[in-house]
Amino acid sequence: EGDRLDIELALYQQIEKYIVSPKADQATDSLKRILADRKDENRQRRQRLVLQLSELITGGEFFALGQVVQIKAAGPDKVLDDLLNYLITNTYSKLPFLKERQADPQAEIKAVLSADNLSTPGLGLNGDEGNALAIKELRDYLNLAASQTRVLLSDVVDRFAGIPWGWKPEWETVLLIARLFMAGEIKLMLEGSDLDPASAIEPLTKSNRFKQVSILKRKVADATSLKRARELYKDLFQKLGRDEEDALVADFRSRLTEWQAELKGFVLTANTAHHPGKADIDAALTRIAQQLSTRDSFAFIEALLSAKDDWLDAADDVHDLVNFYKTQITAWRKLLDGLRAFADNVEALRKVPQAAAALADLEKIRDNAKPYSQVNRIEPLLASVTSINETLATHKREAALLSIDSKLAEVQTKLTAVAATPDVCNKALHVLQALKTRIASQASIAQILYLQGQGGDAMDEAITLIETTTAKAAHQVADKGDHAKSLQTGPATVLAPATKPTKVIRAADYSAKNYLETEGDVEAFVTKLRAELLTTVRAGQKARLQ
Repeated sequence: EGDRLDIELALYQQIEKYIVSPKADQATDSLKRILADRKDENRQRRQRLVLQLSELITGGEFFALGQVVQIKAAGPDKVLDDLLNYLITNTYSKLPFLKERQADPQAEIKAVLSADNLSTPGLGLNGDEGNALAIKELRDYLNLAASQTRVLLSDVVDRFAGIPWGWKPEWETVLLIARLFMAGEIKLMLEGSDLDPASAIEPLTKSNRFKQVSILKRKVADATSLKRARELYKDLFQKLGRDEEDALVADFRSRLTEWQAELKGFVLTANTAHHPGKADIDAALTRIAQQLSTRDSFAFIEALLSAKDDWLDAADDVHDLVNFYKTQITAWRKLLDGLRAFADNVEALRKVPQAAAALADLEKIRDNAKPYSQVNRIEPLLASVTSINETLATHKREAALLSIDSKLAEVQTKLTAVAATPDVCNKALHVLQALKTRIASQASIAQILYLQGQGGDAMDEAITLIETTTAKAAHQVADKGDHAKSLQTGPATVLAPATKPTKVIRAADYSAKNYLETEGDVEAFVTKLRAELLTTVRAGQKARLQ
C-alpha cells in the first residue's frame, strides 16, 4: 500500500471531484447507486490514506531549504507545524523585526502624519513600540538607495514584502515610512512636488498611488554650516545651541515658536491706534511661520543662513517689541492718557514755550514708528506739561469760582430782601451751587469757561424765580382784602417791595469793531451802550452787563 500512496491519492481526488460535480446530480438511478458505493469506498480510502501519511510523517526524514531538518515532535500535526515554522523562520529571517503590529495600520498612518511631533505616545522611532529594528533596516536601505536618486514607494513596499523580510500587509512598511518622514529623515514627493504631512495622508493610505510617491533621503548639513548655524542661534537668542543637526534644529524651532506665541499676544494691542510695531509684528510672524514650515533640517539650516542678516534684524525688532509690550506699555499708556487729558487745553498750553516744547516732543514720540529708545523720556515730559496745565487750569478755575461766588452773593441778597422761604432759597441757589461744584473739579479750561458763562444765565433764572414767587405771594395777600385786615390781631404784614425784571446787556454787541482804536470809536460805542441802558431802566427793568 505504501508504494500505491500516490495512486490512491490521485484516485481519491478523482472520485471526490466527480461525486460533488453537477453531473452526479443529473445521473440515472442506477448510476447514483454506483456513485454511492464509490463514495463509501472513498471514505474508507481516506481513512487508509490518513493513517499511511501519519506513519510516513512520523517516521520519515525531512528536508527544507536544502537542509536536513531534525524534528522531534511525536504527532504528525505537530511535525508539520514545526516544519512550517522552520521554513518561515529561515526564509523570512527578518520578519521578527516587526515586533508590534497594528490592528488598523492605515488609521495609524493617519495618526502619525497628523501628530504635532513624534514625542506623542506611540509615535516614536525607538523601542519595541516603534519597531526600532525594522526602522533601522529600512533606514539603512534608504541611506543607500535614496541618498542620490529617488525611490518609488511601491518598490520599497515590494522589496520588504519579499524574502528575507516578509513584512505584510504592505501598510506596515508604509507606516515605517511615515515615521521616518515625520522624523525629518526622508522627503516624500508626489509628481515632483514636496509633500507635507497633511498632503501625504491621502497618497500613503491608498495603495494604487504608491507608484506616484517617491522617497529621497534628506541631505545633511556639513560641519561648517552647523557651526555658522550655532553662531546665529547664539546671536539671536543669547544661548548656545546643541551640536547635532537635529538637536540644533529642534532648539531653533522651540525658540522661534516662543517668539511666535509672544508676538501673537501683542497683535490685538498693536492694532489699536497709536501703538507701535504692527508692521514689524506682521513681518516677523510671516518670517517665523515660513521658517517653521520647512520640515527638512538641511533646508531649515540653509534657509536660516541664507537670510542671516534678515534674521538678525528681525531679532532686534522682536526684542524691542517684547520689551515694549511687557515692560514699557504702562509708560506708553500714560503718554496716550496724558495727551488726551491735555487736548482740551492744548491751545493755552502752546502759548507757554516750555509746555509747547514738551507737547511737541510727546507727540513725536507717540507718532514714532519705533519709539522704544524714547519711552524713558515720557515721564519727565508728562510731568512738565501736567504742572503747567494745572497752573493754567487753576487760574481759570479760581476766576470762575469768584465769578460764581459773586452771583451767589447777588442771589442771596435778593433772597434776603424778599424774606424768601427756605424752599425758594434752595431752588434759587441750587443751579449756581451745582455749577460751582462742577467747576471745582474741572481741569479743562474750555469747560471751566463754559460753566462760568452758564453762571450768568443761572443767576438770571434764580432772580426771575425770586421775582415770580414774590409777585405771586403779594397777589395772594392783596386778594384777602379787608376781611383779612379785620381778623388781624397782630402787627400788619409788610409786603416786600416789587422787584424789577432783569435784562442782560452784552456790551460787545454794541460795537461793530473788535478793537476800539480812536476816540470816535469809543464815543460811538459808549453812545450806543448808554442808549440801551437808559431804555432798559426807563422800561422798569434792571440791566445786567455781560
